[in-house]
Amino acid sequence: MTEKQKRFWSILFWIAALFNFVIGVPLMLAREWAFALAFRTDVKTAGLAVDLWADFGFCVALIGVGYAIVAADVTRNRGIVWLGIFAKGFDVVVLTWRWVIGMTQPLVLVPAAIDAVFILFFVAFLLATRATTRP
Repeated sequence: MTEKQKRFWSILFWIAALFNFVIGVPLMLAREWAFALAFRTDVKTAGLAVDLWADFGFCVALIGVGYAIVAADVTRNRGIVWLGIFAKGFDVVVLTWRWVIGMTQPLVLVPAAIDAVFILFFVAFLLATRATTRP
């Protein structure tokens, strides 16, 4: 992998990490606001769901840490990239489905669409670097 390619992929994974932090941290720290923004259920009657939404935010931020690890050395940690593909795939399917059934606001489709684009980039990364990365 050339230095230019390493730089491109590193920047991509830093962007992915920042995206996850921008989404995950507000879910944790402003749980009621974030829940009300995403769901059609009244926050006051949502009960435990608001706390679970904040817990989900922690998971999103934690996966962002994984992307930062990959960004620091794109020649390693391919397993984290696979984890990211599965996590983002989960978001795309679940957020879209919850919107389809009327549980969430259309706004949730924005991060779902961005996650879908990241999946494409992550698959491209794995394909483009499969012979040049270390185990």
